[in-house]
This record gives sequence, C-alpha cells and structure tokens, in this order.
Amino acid sequence: MDAEKRRFEPWPVALAFALALMIGVCLAFLRTAIAHPDALLLHDAYASEPAVAEALRARARAQAQGWGLEVRTRAEAGGVAVDAALRDGAGRPLAADRVRVLRERPAEGGLDTEVALVREGDVFTGHVPLPLAGRWQLVVRAERDDALLEERLTLRGPG
Repeated sequence: MDAEKRRFEPWPVALAFALALMIGVCLAFLRTAIAHPDALLLHDAYASEPAVAEALRARARAQAQGWGLEVRTRAEAGGVAVDAALRDGAGRPLAADRVRVLRERPAEGGLDTEVALVREGDVFTGHVPLPLAGRWQLVVRAERDDALLEERLTLRGPG
C-alpha cells in the first residue's frame, strides 16, 4: 500500500507559480508601455527618412558656411530664460529665420514641448518652463535659408 501512496511534489506548483508571476510582470510592463507611448516608436521610419535626410543636409550647409549657434541660459522663477544668437565664422551676428527650443524630459514622457523664441535685435529670447525638479534637456534649433544649427543643453529643474 505504501508504494502506491502518492507523495506531494512541490516542484510543479512552484513552476506554475513562477510562470504565473512572469505573465503578471509582462502584463504590468505592457500596461506601462501603453500608458507612456514613445513618439519615436509611433512614427514610420520609412516615411520619416526624407525629413531626416533633409535635416542632415541643412546641418551640413550650416557647417560649410562656418556658422555657429551661441546659446545662454539663466535661471528664472519656474524655469530658465534662453538667449540664442546665430553667428558667422567671424563671430558677427546673423539674422536667423526662426529659433525654437524643444524641451525634453528624458526620465518621463508627456512633458516634452516646443517653445518658440522671440526676436529681440540679433538675439532670440524666451522663457522655457521647467515644472518639475530633475534633469531636463533643451534642444535649441536655429534655421536660416536652407541651413539648420542645433545645440543640446542638459539642465536641472528647480528643487
């Protein structure tokens, strides 16, 4: 009789529990990914290729001209003030067609935004709000004719 008595084996139960735990973790990651979509993953890479190629050509044109982008920031209440000026190879000011700042929050999604700077003489200036403490990235882009200059800055928000 003893040989026919079944013995309880914990391994199948432990294996089933581990598999259920892995499925639960995967579903939690899926829920988080759906709640915070990444804009880079939503755009079609094939369709965006011409725009990327044109931006690279615009950067090459600015570099061939010897142009540079001078960016200064200073802390203000609730964010930073940004001053940007387009300069030629000798350091003389150039009139840019448009200057804008892309504010990015690498640590979390939903806070990226674009701020247009206002022309004041040869300098473009504006206020970029930084609503949370922590690391922020500013991408300053200046456009003139068919050329594009870009400067990346990493800042700490208030707090």
